[in-house]
Amino acid sequence: MKCYLLALVSGSSLDQHSNNITLFNLVEQLNFAPNAQPPPGALLPLEIHAYFELSPQELNQRFDVRFSIVESTGLETLTEPIQHKSTTPRYRTRTLGLPAPPAPGSYQLRVDYRPSGSEEFTRDTASWPLLVVRPEPRPSVTH
Repeated sequence: MKCYLLALVSGSSLDQHSNNITLFNLVEQLNFAPNAQPPPGALLPLEIHAYFELSPQELNQRFDVRFSIVESTGLETLTEPIQHKSTTPRYRTRTLGLPAPPAPGSYQLRVDYRPSGSEEFTRDTASWPLLVVRPEPRPSVTH
């Protein structure tokens, strides 16, 4: 299994005639107002898109996928694993809700997978950069 696309977006649309997907507003930076950091465990209203290529041996086999938000210090925030199964060699997922990063910083969105029933996840090399910033309040102009 190999992830050939990993993206974070604010929305998407599926054309039912062509089966093509359009991604809207690619997200590489989150800006939180001072004192407005989402609470721990909150899900942000964003979509995670992950597209995979599977080998013939992996077809019709159940596998689990989870996403990791990895801070440059190594701190990780994980999603719950979701079980999938594909009958075709290319498989795409859309997961609604990004776990809120715990603090401002530089992150990488990563994808992990494993055969269902296994304990160990494999982390794919695909990644998506995500910068989380809390802008400093500007002083009010008084002249």
